[in-house]
Amino acid sequence: MLKEITVILVTSVLPSHPSTRIIDETISTIRTHLPDSEIIMQIDGLRDEQSDRYEDYMEYKNRILWKCLHEYKNIVPIVFEKHSHQSTMMRATIDMIKTPLLLYVEGDTPLTPDCEIDWEKCINFIKDGHANTIRYHFEAVIPKDHNHLMLGAENGFMRTMQWSQRPHLSSLLYYKDLVLPRIPEQTFIEDTYHGVVHQDCYEYGDIGWNKHRLWIYYPEGNNIKRSYHTDGRDGTRKFTSDDDTWGYK
Repeated sequence: MLKEITVILVTSVLPSHPSTRIIDETISTIRTHLPDSEIIMQIDGLRDEQSDRYEDYMEYKNRILWKCLHEYKNIVPIVFEKHSHQSTMMRATIDMIKTPLLLYVEGDTPLTPDCEIDWEKCINFIKDGHANTIRYHFEAVIPKDHNHLMLGAENGFMRTMQWSQRPHLSSLLYYKDLVLPRIPEQTFIEDTYHGVVHQDCYEYGDIGWNKHRLWIYYPEGNNIKRSYHTDGRDGTRKFTSDDDTWGYK
C-alpha cells in the first residue's frame, strides 16, 4: 500500500547552507517510515532579498544534486531557477505525481522516527472517502488554544478545521481540485489555505467541512506527536506574501 504515496519534499535557502544536515535528517526520517516511496524534491530559487546567500545556496544545491545521484534513494530533484515558493512549485510538479496520495513535507519538519504511523489505516481512511487530508501533529497533545478548532475524535483520528502545512497525507485529487485553485502564486500554501478552510467551515458548517474532510492522526495514548521542527530559519524572519504590500526587505 505504501507504493500509493509520493512524497513532496520542499527545500529553500537556510542560514545553515551549504550544509545539508537539515534535509539529510528529514530524508532519513521519511525513509524510516516510507523506505521505497518516490520523493519529489522541490528546490526553490532565491528571493531577491536573499541574493547575498547565492554562493552558499548554489553549493548546497550542488551537494544535494550529487546526493540524489549517489547517496539518496529514489529522489527526483526539481530545480527552480527563480524564486517560486510553495504554491508555484506545487503547481509546476503536481502532474509528476502518479500515485493517488501525496505526503507533503517541508524540509525542516521531519517525521518522528521512533513513533509508528499506521500507514495502511491512514491510506484506507482517505481512499474510503472519510478524509481528504490527515496531518501528523508536531506536539504530543493538542494545545488548549487550538481546542476550538477541533471537532471530535473518531477511530484514531481528530476531525479539525485547522489547516497546517506540517507533514500531511493528502489525496492528489484534493490538491488538484480544491487546494491549488484557491491559493495565489508564490506564497506559503498555509498562509492562504488555512483561511480558506476556516471560512468554508464557519460559513457552511458541516457542508463546508465535508468539502475538506481534514483530520489529525490521533492514535490512542498520551502522545500524538508524529513530526517535529528543526527550525531551518534558525530564528530569522519568515518572508511572506505581505512583504511587497508593506515594503519589507
